[in-house]
Order: sequence, then C-alpha cells, then structure tokens
Amino acid sequence: MIAEPSRHSLHSASNRRRLPVWTWTPPGPGPFPLLVLLHGVYDADGSGWWRLARAHEASAASARPCVVVMPSDTGAELGSGWCDWADGTAAAETHLMEEVLPWARAELPVTDELWLSGLSMGGYGAITLALRHPGVFDSVASTSGFLDPQRLFTFVPEAADRMWGGSASHDPRTLLHQGAEPPRLALDCGTGDDLLADNRTATGLLTDLGVAHTYTEHPGGHDWDYWRARVPEHLAFHAGA
Repeated sequence: MIAEPSRHSLHSASNRRRLPVWTWTPPGPGPFPLLVLLHGVYDADGSGWWRLARAHEASAASARPCVVVMPSDTGAELGSGWCDWADGTAAAETHLMEEVLPWARAELPVTDELWLSGLSMGGYGAITLALRHPGVFDSVASTSGFLDPQRLFTFVPEAADRMWGGSASHDPRTLLHQGAEPPRLALDCGTGDDLLADNRTATGLLTDLGVAHTYTEHPGGHDWDYWRARVPEHLAFHAGA
C-alpha cells in the first residue's frame, strides 16, 4: 500500500499568508532526486497532481523513485502564471524559488538533483522559471503547456500590465531569443488539445533557435486522463532513461 502525500502549511513571507505544499517521500532512507510539479489554472493547491494524476504512485513505480513536491501558485485569481505580479497580487515565483525549494531541501531526504514538470499554465511556468533561473534545475518538462503568454491573459484581465508591468521578462520566447538556455527540455501535447498548435509552434521555435529538446504528441485532450498517462514518461525523461 502506497502512502498518500502529506499536506504542509508553509508560511510565505512574500505572500503574507500560509500556503499549502503537498509532498510525498518514497519508502527507504534516501536520499532521492527532488521532483517539483507545477499545477495549472484549474487547481490552486497542487493536490490535483496526486489526487487525479497519481504522481506519487508513478514515482513509487519508477526505476528511480523521487521525492515529489507539489506547491501552490498562491491561488491568486484564475492563475498566477507562476510569477511575481507587478501590482503585488501574488509572488508565486519568489514563493517557489526562495521559500518552497529551500524548505524542501532542508526538510526532505533529497539529493542535489532537481527536476521540474508542469501542466498547462504550469508547463509555461516550468519553462519560464528554468530560463529565468539558469543552473537551478537539471531538467524541465511541459505537458500541455505553452510559450505564448497570451494564453494567461484569457483568464486574467489586463494581465500583461498587472503581472509584468509591461515587461517581457516573463515571456519565454523573448528569453530564448536573448540567448537564455534551458536545461534538458521535453514538451508534449495531446492531439485533441486546443493547445496543440501552440506546442507545434513552440517546438518549431526551439528547433529554429538550435535549442535541444524532445517533443512528442499523444492521443488525448487537455484533461487529467492525458496528464496522468504522461507522469511516468516525465519521470523517465528526468531520470535520463
């Protein structure tokens, strides 16, 4: 019987509130690689990764089990974009990079290996954060994600100004054109997903810029059935299989 993940209440000084973090640790003494999973718009506390995608079960069954950390994007409005908002609404990037990750390294039996995956908005966030913080993550994977931030603005009115204050510093396309290099990178999307064209455009851009990556398409849509099936593949990618 595989134990279910634990919920922690982590004080976020950057957001002036307590925020949930879900974790799962494999049995045994460890240490283990650390996998961080970023959720999308239709989640707020990260629990969908284990309740619906069963990420902890995939980790337990993998050749290299890992500690799984599933943070909240702060729950701001209809998605934070995993960034610090210019208008002060949320500090999701600071929460993850300066609060969740140091806490996880101090409290959980992890190695120096750090893997990052995200779905939908979380896929955008994973790629953007890896580009903005070079050398932090060993590998990054996006499932049903996107590079075009306009997708965020569907959910948050005036997001370009409210999130970024008019800056393009959170546009991964701009960062790539400026020469930012991601770690090992993988993208995938379902052939029935409305974001399929976005992902084909993304892999085209990465190819044109000479950015090494893998890109795969699978039957399925923008839903938990698709994402649950991808978790073992992400784990194999991160583990270098």
